[in-house]
Amino acid sequence: MWWFYLHCFAVVAILWADTTDRLKPAFNAFEEKIGLYTEPDTTDYETPPYYIPPQEAIEADSNFVRM
Repeated sequence: MWWFYLHCFAVVAILWADTTDRLKPAFNAFEEKIGLYTEPDTTDYETPPYYIPPQEAIEADSNFVRM
C-alpha cells in the first residue's frame, strides 16, 4: 500500500514543480550533470522568396457499384 502513496506523492511533486516553473531547469541541470544536455536550436529561418500552392485535389475515378 505504501507504493500507492509513494506514486501519489511523486505525481503531486512533479505537477507542483511544473506549475511553479521549477521542473524544466531541474531537468536541464540533471541532463547537464549526466552529459545529455544540448542547447536548443534558436536559428531564425528565412521565409522562402516564393510560394508554391498545393496542387488542386483531383477527383478520383470511382468504380464502386452502387446498389
